[in-house]
Amino acid sequence: MGGARTKKGHVMPSAVFWVVVSCNSAEEATTIGDQALQARHAACFDVFPKQRTRYFWPPTKGTIEEGNGALLVLETLEDHLAPLTAMIRAHHSDALPFIGALRLEHVDERVRNWIAGELEAP
Repeated sequence: MGGARTKKGHVMPSAVFWVVVSCNSAEEATTIGDQALQARHAACFDVFPKQRTRYFWPPTKGTIEEGNGALLVLETLEDHLAPLTAMIRAHHSDALPFIGALRLEHVDERVRNWIAGELEAP
């Protein structure tokens, strides 16, 4: 597994990321989250039902659509971003799903180590 080295030469797990995915339902978010856990691309996930979302669709047509759905947030390491993103795209119901990643700073080393211990090498 990648990562920086400490002063004593130990390898630190790579950076922790939240991967944020806009899903069409809480069920879809849960299904994708479960698949990420089973594949060991994420150590945990949260599902946040959305009250309302508005967006332009189809692209460049100027039409505003409205829906609800859910926001999926998965905890992972930098080394797992590419396979996790590919897995999400393969199982998401949208042709163009929103998937973003936020690098988290100041994560407790014990939490980072727990996440690293739950993930298999990509």
